[in-house]
Amino acid sequence: MRYCKTCLSPDTRPNARFNAQGICIACTYSEASRDIAYEARLRELREIVRRLTQRRKYQEYDCIVGVSGGKDSTRQALWVREKLGLTPLLVCVAYPPRQVSQVGVDNLSNLISRGFDCVMLGPAPQTSRDLMREAFFRFTNIFRATEMVLFAGVPKMAVAHDIKLILWGENPALQVGDAGSLGESIWDGNNIRNLNTLAGGELGWMVDKVGRPESILPYQFPDVALMREKLINTVFLGPAWSNWSISENSAFAMPVGLHIRKEGVASTGDLMGTSMLDEEWATINMMLKYYKLGFGRASDYVNEEIRAQRLTREEGAVLVKRYDGICDDKYVESFCRYVSISVDEFWAQVARAASPVLFESVPGKQRPQPLFTPGVDRG
Repeated sequence: MRYCKTCLSPDTRPNARFNAQGICIACTYSEASRDIAYEARLRELREIVRRLTQRRKYQEYDCIVGVSGGKDSTRQALWVREKLGLTPLLVCVAYPPRQVSQVGVDNLSNLISRGFDCVMLGPAPQTSRDLMREAFFRFTNIFRATEMVLFAGVPKMAVAHDIKLILWGENPALQVGDAGSLGESIWDGNNIRNLNTLAGGELGWMVDKVGRPESILPYQFPDVALMREKLINTVFLGPAWSNWSISENSAFAMPVGLHIRKEGVASTGDLMGTSMLDEEWATINMMLKYYKLGFGRASDYVNEEIRAQRLTREEGAVLVKRYDGICDDKYVESFCRYVSISVDEFWAQVARAASPVLFESVPGKQRPQPLFTPGVDRG
């Protein structure tokens, strides 16, 4: 396990790349961004948008923006309308009723109330639950299917409504470090299906579970050839923003009505209480990521703050050590009830999936214990 020399991103991050100096993609991009003329970037983005929408003047909507109602999508939707002058159709792929939180419902309602049209999609609840259970035991990732339907729903609506432009927020390759989504330019989001958790849209394991391909239609990305034939393009907005981050997006969204998480950081590891608000089991998945890869929710926040020079690497390491992997037992218990497994079965699967290089099982402790120190290379 090696850490970026600038931030606390480890090389265990899927699709991570470090340069010859041992610095990750996101930090390399962040350092180069300090000299960027963002007004020029904005003009470049406007020209791209103009080129991709000029043939569609007769349509009601210029573009699609995928939303949950959280901090990022609230900022994106308002920015697209007010800064780019576009009329977006918002698309929300909603969680099943037993999963979605009241905070999530309130935040989506708040966003829609600001004058947007929104289409809501929802996969069959029983299928969603079955696939969540299967994903936990097969991948130790309860959102493997959920993220597929979230990302696939937006381009499916673009095809259905013949809308040529999809606008997404951050570029995950440049702003997080997942190189799988790298496109031909900083704006190009057409490879987003290649993010680590989406695995290129591969669904064979879902068919194995449900047995009927037609049961997983909401999870299927439109064919790449079809997207090209219909001239549908995905464009990232993040490269045009000098201050895209968890803290900046939260600071923007809260004054316009964002409801934040009431539970404290000691229960969720969410340092600001503003991430993944539309349901609570994201806290579980962040913990599972920690046990498999050695980093979690706190790391993602801290790395942004280090790049923004609001935290030192040493200060960040203290926060990561204290809060990465935090997940209150109540979330584990409610998830186990939802997918009909015991708490003992849950922790047995976690023990099987935890990295044996980074964690060890300790008698008398239910949770694996770390063998590493954040920021210190191991092995």
